[in-house]
Amino acid sequence: MYKRRKVHTFRVQRISKHTLSAVSHVDFESEFKISKKKYEFPITASAHVCALARKKGLEVQMPPAFVIADTTYEKTDVDMDPRLYEHQVEGVQQIADWGSGMIADEMGVGKTAQALCLAKHWGGRVCVVCPSYLTQNWEHEGAFWGVNLTPVKKTVPPGNIVVSYSLTFRRDLGHIDVLILDESHYVKNKSAKCTKAIRRIRAKHKVFLSGTPAPNCPMELYSQVSMLRKCGTYTEWVHRYCAAKMSPLGFMDVSGASNKEELAYWLKSVMVRRLKRDVLTLPPKIRGTLDVKVKTKKMAPKFARWKEINRLCLIEETHELVFERKALVSELFLMTAEAKIDVAKSICVDLPKKTLVFVYHKVLGDACASVLDCIRIDGSTPQDQRHELVRQFQDGEKDYAVLSMLAAGTGVTLTRATTVIMMEMYFVPGVMLQAEDRAHRIGQKEKVSVTYVLAGGTLDAHMFRKIQTKLKTLDKCLDGRNDRKLL
Repeated sequence: MYKRRKVHTFRVQRISKHTLSAVSHVDFESEFKISKKKYEFPITASAHVCALARKKGLEVQMPPAFVIADTTYEKTDVDMDPRLYEHQVEGVQQIADWGSGMIADEMGVGKTAQALCLAKHWGGRVCVVCPSYLTQNWEHEGAFWGVNLTPVKKTVPPGNIVVSYSLTFRRDLGHIDVLILDESHYVKNKSAKCTKAIRRIRAKHKVFLSGTPAPNCPMELYSQVSMLRKCGTYTEWVHRYCAAKMSPLGFMDVSGASNKEELAYWLKSVMVRRLKRDVLTLPPKIRGTLDVKVKTKKMAPKFARWKEINRLCLIEETHELVFERKALVSELFLMTAEAKIDVAKSICVDLPKKTLVFVYHKVLGDACASVLDCIRIDGSTPQDQRHELVRQFQDGEKDYAVLSMLAAGTGVTLTRATTVIMMEMYFVPGVMLQAEDRAHRIGQKEKVSVTYVLAGGTLDAHMFRKIQTKLKTLDKCLDGRNDRKLL
């Protein structure tokens, strides 16, 4: 007997024919049977049903103890800032009751404000850890919400601080009362130096912020949530929720997903997550594709070899074939960008004003910027210039922006934009969504058009299919929903 029914059934307290008061009279065959040897029932009914199941000689497979634990929290009085939206007030209240937690609201819902209001509520010394290019942004936001933050540079100043991930394992940050981790998916790798350094910070209260807590797969959640709640060992986690299996190459493959409904249910005890379509009345975001033709003659031999390797790997996967396939994909990714240069220039010439153009490769960014009077933010842009560049676009001094989807995909608000062009694809869906929502967020008053430029005969089609598949899995694991459509 299996312990759960689909999570959405009991999460919203809908138990249809069998209520908790009448569950002792339930007929297993008619109510819970889903296959010849398998039964499922809600976690909330486990105390009433498990005993009956065992009496009938059925084997009961229980979820981990941390999933079914009934943890109660005392209501906390919080002095709310009147500038907060209603959903932000609810988020602040929930995390305040928990004492620590993750705010995983979708991009543009307003996570920074909630974190800073929690810091004011708890008091004590605050430490904000964020990507290096966002330290100045946090300094400005802190001043706006009444929390003075001083950047950490060569030395660690007293009082509230904001520090980049790269400095967390190089500096002794001292005593911390409130730890705010911005873009917490940066610590998705449990073995990374910054992850280990942050795990050593013994703060009384922790608030993790990320619109994409699992950019690729559920495995990336573990190192984040394990710092906030007990959730078993890494091995237990990946076997339970990541469909862990031994690869033919000799390593554990944890890129899958399993028990998705159960994971979505448990995450609600550690994570506050609201989607824009549920809590904000924003103008619509309209997605579409633009199919373009490019020269693919140079890529043809590599594509042929890539397809051959995929066929061979179905028969027997070897280290040599896997490494060759990875190298081919990297080459094809760059060749796709290079093949788009002329097309990208043609597209940029006819773009309407108030447009953001996102790229991954610098060569394509250079091509777009060469025909546009625009601001440009990529990995080489000095941190102290980013704020001024954003101001130029927002104030109408520049009508176009050419942006790196990694360097400018987070921590930037460009709500003046009404058109977003994704000139390239990327393997991680979270990166694409973060980039889109630089424009579609609180403050946007017009509809936003998002266009994906797909070049025929290149890697684009493969990447686009992968992104759609990953999004379906992540939506099921994070939200227990499947109502989002990329297109």
